[in-house]
Amino acid sequence: MPKNPGRDQTPGMERMVRLITILNGSEFGAPAERMLDALLADDASDEAKRKMLDRDIGHLNQLGYDIRNVADPGAEGVYRMFARDNRLRVHLTQAQRGELLRAVVASGRDDLAPHLGSDASPAVAPASGSGVTSQLDLAMRAASRHCLIRFTYKGRDRAVHPHGVHSGPSGWYLTGREDDQDVVKEFVVARMTDVTLEEPGSAELVEQSSRPSLDPLSWEQDAPTDVVLELRPEHLPVVTNVLGEPSEITEAGEVLRATYRVTHRAVFRWRVYELGTRVRVLSPADVIAEVVQELESMIAGGS
Repeated sequence: MPKNPGRDQTPGMERMVRLITILNGSEFGAPAERMLDALLADDASDEAKRKMLDRDIGHLNQLGYDIRNVADPGAEGVYRMFARDNRLRVHLTQAQRGELLRAVVASGRDDLAPHLGSDASPAVAPASGSGVTSQLDLAMRAASRHCLIRFTYKGRDRAVHPHGVHSGPSGWYLTGREDDQDVVKEFVVARMTDVTLEEPGSAELVEQSSRPSLDPLSWEQDAPTDVVLELRPEHLPVVTNVLGEPSEITEAGEVLRATYRVTHRAVFRWRVYELGTRVRVLSPADVIAEVVQELESMIAGGS
C-alpha cells in the first residue's frame, strides 16, 4: 500500500519542472544558490533545502535525465544537464546499469559510461557545497585528465599518479604510482576516503598499452594463416567493411585478389558466408576444405 495515499504530489512535481527549466536554459550550468531559490521553500532551513534539492535531482536522474555537479572539488555546486539518449536508464534497473557500466569500463569503452550513468557511484554530488562525488567518479576523472589524486588508504595519506581504472574481484581498482615510490600499485576504489584531485596535467603521463580489439576476427585463436580471396572491384567496399583492410591486394585481369592474415578461422568463415558470392576462397587448401566441410554439414543438418 503506498505511503501517504492522500498526499498531494503537485508541489514536488512543480519543483522538478522549475529545476528542469533552469537547467535547460543554463548552457554552462546553474549555481546551487539559483537551484535552491527555485525550490520556493523560504520557510525551510538551509540544510533542509539542500537535502530537498539532492532528493529532487536524484528523482530526475532516475527518470532518465543526466544532471551532474560540474563544479571543481571544494567549490560551491554548479549543476548542468547533459543531453543524451536516456533509454538505457529508463529501461534498465539500477543493478543492470551497474553491471553494464562495469563491463563498459572493463572493456576500455569509458566513452560509453556517461550514457549509462552510475547509480552505484552517483553522478550527482551533494548540494552541500563540499563538491564530494563518488570515489569511482573521481578516480575515473583523475585517470582520464591526468590529475594527481590524493586520498586516505589503509590509514595513510596517498598521492598517486593514476594509470587507469579497471574492475576486479573486489570491485573497482585504481592503478597508479605513489608520488614517492617507483612501484605501480592497485587500490580498491571503495576503500579510498577523503579523495581530492589536483589540476589536470598534474600527474605523470603514462604510455597506454594498446587495447585489445573487440572484433573477434582479430583475436589470436588460431595460428596466423594468409588466406587469398577473389572478388570483383565493385564488391571491394563491402568486403573491407566486413573483413577489414587486406594485408595485400592485387589485380588479376577483371578481378582482385585480396590477402588476409587470419587468426580466428571460425569467425573468418562466418564473415565469408555473410559475403556470399561476392568472394571466392582461392587458398590455402586447408581453409577451402574447412569451408566446404562446414557448408556441407549445414546443408545436411537442414535437410
